[in-house]
Amino acid sequence: MSSNPSGPLSEARDVKRPVGIAIIGFGGLIGRRHTAHVLSNASAILVAVVDGAPGASELAAQLAPGVPYYRSVSEMLSASTANTPPPEAAIVCTPNAYHVSVALELADAGVHLLVEKPLADTKAAARTLVDRAREKGVKLLVGHHRRFNPYVVAARKVLTASAEKPDAVVGPGVGSVVAISGLWTAYKPDPYFAAAPWRRSRRQGGGPVMINFVHEVDILQYFLGPIVRVSAEKMTGRVGVGGGHADAVEDGAALTLRFASGAVGNFILSDGVVSPHFFEAGTGENPMLPRARRPRHDDLEESNEGTVEREGQHGEPVDVYRIFGTHGTLSVPDMTLWTCGDKPRSWENALEVRRVKSDNDPRAPFDRQLDHFIAVVRGEVPIEDGPGCTGEEGLGVVAVCEAVIEALDDTEGGRVIVDTT
Repeated sequence: MSSNPSGPLSEARDVKRPVGIAIIGFGGLIGRRHTAHVLSNASAILVAVVDGAPGASELAAQLAPGVPYYRSVSEMLSASTANTPPPEAAIVCTPNAYHVSVALELADAGVHLLVEKPLADTKAAARTLVDRAREKGVKLLVGHHRRFNPYVVAARKVLTASAEKPDAVVGPGVGSVVAISGLWTAYKPDPYFAAAPWRRSRRQGGGPVMINFVHEVDILQYFLGPIVRVSAEKMTGRVGVGGGHADAVEDGAALTLRFASGAVGNFILSDGVVSPHFFEAGTGENPMLPRARRPRHDDLEESNEGTVEREGQHGEPVDVYRIFGTHGTLSVPDMTLWTCGDKPRSWENALEVRRVKSDNDPRAPFDRQLDHFIAVVRGEVPIEDGPGCTGEEGLGVVAVCEAVIEALDDTEGGRVIVDTT
């Protein structure tokens, strides 16, 4: 895996002083990934790892030998001297409920921040952090790394072209976007929750809305602009999930969305169903999870148990988003674009189908996100102009998720206006 982009920009950046980065909460799954990516990036140097969990010091010696280990941010900052100043930047990977308290302590020390999603567990806390970072002159990005996924990059280009020429009869766009449909449907086994009990706690930022749909909200708004209203119906939960007590997380939901642009959307969210229709399986982005592909009919064969796929066959990617426009429909990540071509728009005419190409950048999305963070810290890229999720945008994501949870708590299927103030 290459951690550096190709071309003159890469050569110019590699000769510069690496940015010193600390990983806060390095012992969790996401923290370990960030640790590995920082260690492999020539433009960064891992200057500290922080985690107060039992056994963290032993884990630090395994994952980052020779890198200073601290039990808390306070301990790390207290160890700073004139010769060893605080890290220039930090990546916050703690459980959701601790993102803001940790990030505030770092912001007060002037440390630039990449905070894992969600930015905060409440809109009010997110606003506090965004305002403090601005006050301290700290650059704040949120770890919505899917923006750097090649399929998302390609889809965004199609939608940008559509917005620029919505009435183009022939071209790469879909016209004016009218609606979007999305899925995040998978089955998380009991050991997933046993390993981190906070994942079933509403107060600690658990549940599929704050763990999974938070990613979807960012992509939906990255594609189509702000969501201004949501409605939600709660799904029947598994045993032990989605119970009646106040801290119980939802098992899943059916959602409807209204965008400021006038577009509408629907989304099915669940971590309690067996399904290939979720971002990680559709894109193959997470190396810990298998990629799902839709088998071609020619690759199916009969067995005593029914029709199964022949071994070694590889079909088309499973789609998770369908974006409907006045001139075409794009599905992602199979990147199939359906239009009428140069024929009049009509259901009586056969549709033309083409595959939208994704970029050939070999870097993983986490590497691309890290490179962007480093460029922002160095001042090479204005924070507002890059593809990364800014603090204000991350606050907007939390506001939508908070509205969804409020709607889910309405037994009649609530409709809630999204307020980002």
